[in-house]
Amino acid sequence: MRFFLLSLLLLPLAKPSAEVAVFNDAVDRRVMIIAGAGGEEEYTELFAEWAGDLAKAFDGNAAELVHITNKPENTGARKTVELTLKKWVEKPDDEIWILLFGHGTFDGKAAKFNLVGNDISDTEFQHWLKPHRGPLVFINTSSCSAPFIRTLSGPNRVVATATKSGYEQNFCRFGGYMAAALGHAEADLDKDGAVSVLEAFLIASRQAGEFYRENDRLVSENALLDDNGDGMGTPADWFRGVRTQKKAKGKSSADGKLSRLVFPVIPPAEKDIPAPLRKKRLAAEAKIETLRSLKKTLDVETYYRDLEKLFLELATLNDEIETAQQK
Repeated sequence: MRFFLLSLLLLPLAKPSAEVAVFNDAVDRRVMIIAGAGGEEEYTELFAEWAGDLAKAFDGNAAELVHITNKPENTGARKTVELTLKKWVEKPDDEIWILLFGHGTFDGKAAKFNLVGNDISDTEFQHWLKPHRGPLVFINTSSCSAPFIRTLSGPNRVVATATKSGYEQNFCRFGGYMAAALGHAEADLDKDGAVSVLEAFLIASRQAGEFYRENDRLVSENALLDDNGDGMGTPADWFRGVRTQKKAKGKSSADGKLSRLVFPVIPPAEKDIPAPLRKKRLAAEAKIETLRSLKKTLDVETYYRDLEKLFLELATLNDEIETAQQK
């Protein structure tokens, strides 16, 4: 009876995981990095620097990289974004990354990212990405970026923003810390040899908070991350290490389970794993994370018995992966 109950508890996550498209596949990964309009020279240079640094990190980790600059003459940036995404979604199962560095605006209804030339709204990104059902990482590090989470959240999607509200309108430092963390081994919190989107988010959030404390300033940016499709987002202070320590309201599961397994710089060994085996491993790891989140609701015997079964399942998969890599 206890095992049947646990199976029911695991089913909501286990089913989507089995159907999820595979992240961390450089062969099918398309990356777009956008430096937005700075308005002032200081910000223009910062956004260009952050975007440029991150573009270097994706070298060898994407089949296609589109780097949209904020040079004054690049007034057609919005059209470039539109045409590129319309082309990419023609292969709806490919992995897409979109990373924005710049300023944003929010008028109470529409949230926009500022470009050289015409700006782009959250609903426009939503429209262009609607045909896409594969893996998506969308990171908007601009001010006023929070509405992008509710608009773009969904299955197989990791969405992060620099703010928790559209009304946090001041310049955000989160983007600089995020760009640095995504490409540097020092951000590997769980010491598994790779930096995940979750780890970069946690490091960047911590560093942004430290900046305001050390300079005795009122915090004007509060980053959120969503990867469970509920459109709510979770702040960094909910996490201890790479796992949440607080419970989401209602039926929502905690964020972090998917983004912890998504890597901008793909570990070399990961690239050699056949996609079907990576999909199975992702499902197994997701079930383990779900069980861990239920630990306080289960008796000790049930918890450790089922955890052992899941670890054995994962071990068997790892053996299959090792065999496949040796062929």
